[in-house]
Amino acid sequence: MKKSAKIFVNSLIALVLAGGSAARADQVLRFATWDSGESLSIEQKIANKFEEAHPGVKVQVEPYADGFDQKLVAAFGAGNPPDVMYMWNFPQYYTSLLSLDELIARDAAEIKPDDFPKGLMNTTRVDGKTYGMPAGFTTQVVFYNKDMFKAAGVEEPKDGWTWNDLRAKAAKFRDKDRKIYGFAVDAKPDPYDFEQFLWSNGTKYISDDGKTIDGYMNSDAAAEVLDMFADMAKKEEAVTLNVGDDTTGLTLFKDGKIAMFQSAMWSKAGIDAAGFHYGVAPLPKFGDKVAHSAVGVSAISIAKDAAHPDLAWEFVKFFSSPEAIAMRTNDLPVRTSVAEAKGMTKDPIYKPFFDILAVSGEQTHAFLKNQNWGKIQDNLARAIEATMIDQGNAKQHLDDAVKRSQRFLK
Repeated sequence: MKKSAKIFVNSLIALVLAGGSAARADQVLRFATWDSGESLSIEQKIANKFEEAHPGVKVQVEPYADGFDQKLVAAFGAGNPPDVMYMWNFPQYYTSLLSLDELIARDAAEIKPDDFPKGLMNTTRVDGKTYGMPAGFTTQVVFYNKDMFKAAGVEEPKDGWTWNDLRAKAAKFRDKDRKIYGFAVDAKPDPYDFEQFLWSNGTKYISDDGKTIDGYMNSDAAAEVLDMFADMAKKEEAVTLNVGDDTTGLTLFKDGKIAMFQSAMWSKAGIDAAGFHYGVAPLPKFGDKVAHSAVGVSAISIAKDAAHPDLAWEFVKFFSSPEAIAMRTNDLPVRTSVAEAKGMTKDPIYKPFFDILAVSGEQTHAFLKNQNWGKIQDNLARAIEATMIDQGNAKQHLDDAVKRSQRFLK
């Protein structure tokens, strides 16, 4: 970092740490979000609550929607970023964001960091520094159609079930005439989410130092996972998504064409609207190993060169407060205390999301470990798709992906 830039950053942190009154007349705080619809309306209500507590302050909510990244990159490039913004891709943006560690430590009594599960906080860190406060999250679960299970006389999933259990149940639903399957596997899964299966089978895509993929991404344990999904498709225990048809797993599940559907919180509203009785089960285990889940986290961050850094931190604190978190009914609560107060950690529909979060916090997603991960991931995605189409030969395809990706580790 150049000396002048370092002085600027240090001065900025000092300004925020200096405290004092955050509410100064006629200040406009810019808050960029990717949300729309009901979620955007909730965020506007939170902004209004903040304004009520800070007379003279106006929170300008900027809904970037689907163009979020393009608009954010342009704003940073022009030197005119929003003060506060939703964030997920910290490796791309962290050099433009304010590190929050000193602020969190200073206001620990108010923030209560231990009320945020480690699995959420870990996703906001790069090189040991925190660049955002969690705003919402989801883990992965298996939704299942209770009506279909009852009609078929199949026992519903239980805690601690395995992939062998799932496969045995799935096979009982196959009806070729009606094109009904027990499960769905994706030929083109999001590699971010797919790594959860490698974690659950004792491996990962890349070493913790971000320098090695050989022996990880192409390990026997990784190939075993991929071959299992390909075999499920081959034996018609599952329908294969994204091969010559763009029908989604959610659509098939809502239409009663699959009995079980592995997804996340973002599918719940659509399933609710379908009108049938459903249950939520945890992800199955590989034998006696612990099942882990990918953790999808939205966070709220502050631009390093925010126009109002002190006010921005006050807003982030409010956005992270139990009051504001309780208002965000479209998100799973990121504070344990709020989730417990709402009864969600015991509700059978929501409990699996929180249970698996508790054991998934020590895993770090590959994109946080290597800045070239996007290029490596392209090769990995091709290997996964090739295995699903071939319905086997995972080790061969993963070895090829590793070989083609080695140059990105230099």
